[in-house]
Amino acid sequence: MNPKPILILVAGLPASGKTTFANALAKKLGALRLNSDTLREKLNLRGKYDEASKQKVYEAMLTLAEEILLEGKNLVVDSTFYKEALRKPWHELADKTNAATFFIEVTVSDEDARQRLQIPRADSEATWDVYTSLKESWEPIEEPHLKLNASKLSLEEMVEEALRAGVRS
Repeated sequence: MNPKPILILVAGLPASGKTTFANALAKKLGALRLNSDTLREKLNLRGKYDEASKQKVYEAMLTLAEEILLEGKNLVVDSTFYKEALRKPWHELADKTNAATFFIEVTVSDEDARQRLQIPRADSEATWDVYTSLKESWEPIEEPHLKLNASKLSLEEMVEEALRAGVRS
């Protein structure tokens, strides 16, 4: 019998370091990775952050994730996941695909976020205004999850914390 696929959801505000962490974790685990910013661009939705556009991105991520998990492959998904309504379908997907799920929230100090957002990035259009807007709209993650502070931990320490917490491929 094949082992369960692993679904790791990495949440956090823009500039929290979630994408950098998700990349490192996926590499360490030999897992595939989905990123909402990359998918937004592929869907020609770059610069569109209205609710309908966000929903299209999340629906496309869910569709791709289902295909990957049904193939028995491990997957790391990184996005803000700032609302419970955006997180809930992933639990349903995990049930449907019999995937073991880990939720990891990456945080950062406002000061570090502001500093990071001053450096233009090809893979993200986030600004300080986007950061503060999402922070105000953030719905706390109520379920058990790992919380990593990128202002206090190095990337290597974050990956090690995830592995110590039981995230495995």
